[in-house]
Amino acid sequence: MIYLLLTILANVAIFMAFRAFSHFKVNTFPAIITNYLVCVITGMLYTGSQTVISKIEPGANWFIFAGFLGIVFVSTFFLMARTTQLRGVAVATVASKMSLAIPVVFSLFIFKIATGNLDTWNYFGIVLAFIAILMVSKPHDPSAGKVSISLKTLGLPLAVFMMGGVIDTSLNYANHHWITTELEPVFPILTFGFAFTWGIIFCLVKKIRFTKKDILAGVLLGIPNYFSIFLQLKALSAFDNNGAIVYPSLNIGIIIVSTLAAVIFFREKLGPINRIGVVLAIIVIFLLSHQEILKNI
Repeated sequence: MIYLLLTILANVAIFMAFRAFSHFKVNTFPAIITNYLVCVITGMLYTGSQTVISKIEPGANWFIFAGFLGIVFVSTFFLMARTTQLRGVAVATVASKMSLAIPVVFSLFIFKIATGNLDTWNYFGIVLAFIAILMVSKPHDPSAGKVSISLKTLGLPLAVFMMGGVIDTSLNYANHHWITTELEPVFPILTFGFAFTWGIIFCLVKKIRFTKKDILAGVLLGIPNYFSIFLQLKALSAFDNNGAIVYPSLNIGIIIVSTLAAVIFFREKLGPINRIGVVLAIIVIFLLSHQEILKNI
């Protein structure tokens, strides 16, 4: 449970960093690419460079998988940025959070990891998690107006939904099959290293410039970003790689804490549906983790 809570806090720190980006007018893409390099440096300092080097196996399945995930990380960010620009923050947020459906389905019906440990309350909590996320993420600004629905307008959010699901499902699969306790701090380092490599190539081709402000923002983002993936792998291991429990709990926890942080630090206001969604989200946490809670009482 502690790793799940720490993962939530690391992700909320990322959310706060992104909010600061808009306030200080940071160029997001250069900051993100810088963040990947900082993730690598943070991981090397935390784990020890000699330990990391000794664990690298270029021919291993997990090493190749890290390269694949690096491409997915950069692509997903680009899609999220475009979705935010063209469809709005709320649409991008809902699409990314609802992507938990993909790792949940894979965990339950494809990987069939620890499904025997789930009871009726767990399944009920999984269903309620989707409802809670929609309610908390619903824009409460009446001036926002209604969004027309068409295949064209759904294209980018659908891509964010799919790519976000691919990342979480891939981490779940890799952690279950290849990543040992010794590799948990190393795997994110290589993944972020590959992401930085692909990203810097893109920046060179597009001649994207880096300012001091963008680099500083990337440093502030990179430290919690490394630990968000490292701790997520630890949380998956703690729950026997049961993504059906981890990902709904993780997303709900992030939404609750980040929403409260937005209200406290950014003076955001919640509408009635948002408030009900937060309460429902808290109920979901108890439904998903009641076995763990009872075990520790």
